[in-house]
Amino acid sequence: MPTDDEHPFLTPNGYRIMRDRKRVMNSVPVAFPNYPSYEIDSYGRPVPQISAITNPPGGTPIPGLLPTGQFDAFGNPIYSQVGPPAVIDGKPISSASNFGFPPEAELQNILPARKFPDPSVLDSMPMTSHYESSLVADPQATALRAIGKLLIQVSPDRSREPATGSAWIAGPSLIVTSAHNLYEFSTGNWSTGVEFHPGFDYYSQKELPTCRVTSCCIPKGYLQNPTTNHDIAVCFVDKNIGDIVGAEIPMRPVDSNDLFDGTPVTIVGYPAGSGFDFGKQMWRSRGDYLFGRSNGPGDDYSPVMATNFGGGSSGCPWLIQDSKTNKLVSIGVTSAHAKLRYGKGEPNLMSLISPYFGPKLFDSLSHDHVFHEFETA
Repeated sequence: MPTDDEHPFLTPNGYRIMRDRKRVMNSVPVAFPNYPSYEIDSYGRPVPQISAITNPPGGTPIPGLLPTGQFDAFGNPIYSQVGPPAVIDGKPISSASNFGFPPEAELQNILPARKFPDPSVLDSMPMTSHYESSLVADPQATALRAIGKLLIQVSPDRSREPATGSAWIAGPSLIVTSAHNLYEFSTGNWSTGVEFHPGFDYYSQKELPTCRVTSCCIPKGYLQNPTTNHDIAVCFVDKNIGDIVGAEIPMRPVDSNDLFDGTPVTIVGYPAGSGFDFGKQMWRSRGDYLFGRSNGPGDDYSPVMATNFGGGSSGCPWLIQDSKTNKLVSIGVTSAHAKLRYGKGEPNLMSLISPYFGPKLFDSLSHDHVFHEFETA
C-alpha cells in the first residue's frame, strides 16, 4: 500500500480520507474534528442526553418532537415533528451499531434534515438511491468552465507526482478551494506549489488556460483546530483568470440550513477514484441533504450531502441557481466525508460535508485569517 507521499493523485490528507472510505479504521482522520460524545453547559458540565434524540444547544427534548437548533422571533426553540419509524420490507429499521458509544449518547451535535427527522436510519441502509452523479458533457459551453483541477506539489522534490484537488473561479484573479489542499495540519507544512486548470479535460484537444496560485488566506482557526467550518481557502492567482475564461461563480452567504432542505444543490468537481476515470474530466453530483453537523455549542451546522464523490473533489463548489439572476452561485465547498457519531471504527457515510457559508466564516476570512505566499517559479 502506498504511503501518503507516494499516492499518485491525492494529497496526504485526501489519501487518508479515501483510505478510510475503503476500510474501517480505529482512529478519526485528521481532516475531521473529534466531536465530543456529549455537550457541555455554560458551567462546563456534561449535559444529559435523551436516547435516540438529537439535542442541539437551546433545544429541550419534547416527546414526539425533535429540536432543530433554531429559534423563532421570540427566542423560543423551533421543533420538527418526528415521523413514523422508517420501514424496509415491512420491518422497522433499527439503528446500526453505536461503534462504542452507549445508546444514550448515540447522536450528538446533529441538526436533522427535513427528509430524515431521525438521522440514525442513515447508517442502516445503502445511500445509493439518495444521489445521482454524471459526467459533465461540455463544461466549456456553460459557467461550469470556471471550475477546475488543482495540481498540488506537496513535496519539495519537484520530480514527485503532484497531488490533485478541485477549485473554482470566484473573481477576476481569485479562486476558492479547501484549506486542507494547501496546508497539512498533521505536519504543519504548506504545499510548495499549486497550479489551477479551469475546465480541465484530459481528453480535450484544445489548449485551455492555466494559472498559478501566488498566495492564499485561510481562517486562522484552521491552523489551531482543522474543523470543517475552517476548511476553506481563498487564493490569489498570477493571471486575471476570470476574465480569460469568461466565467466566475461567486460565493453566496447562507441564512440557515433550511436552504439545503428546500433547494437542489449540485456538487461539481474532479473526483479521482477509479469510478471517475481518475479525475480526467469534470463530474457533477446531486444528492439529498442528510443533516447538519456542528463541532459543539456555538458552532454552525455544516451541511452534509449524499454523494459518491471522494478524493480529488476536495475544494470543489456546491452550487445553486440564484433565483433572481438565474446564475450559478456557490454555497459550499467540499471538505471531507461525514460520519454520524465519529465512534471508534465507524466507517464514513457515502457523503460529503462543507463549511457553513455563514457570517462567522466570512468574518474569519476577512478579519481573522492567515496569509501565505507560494512559490511561483
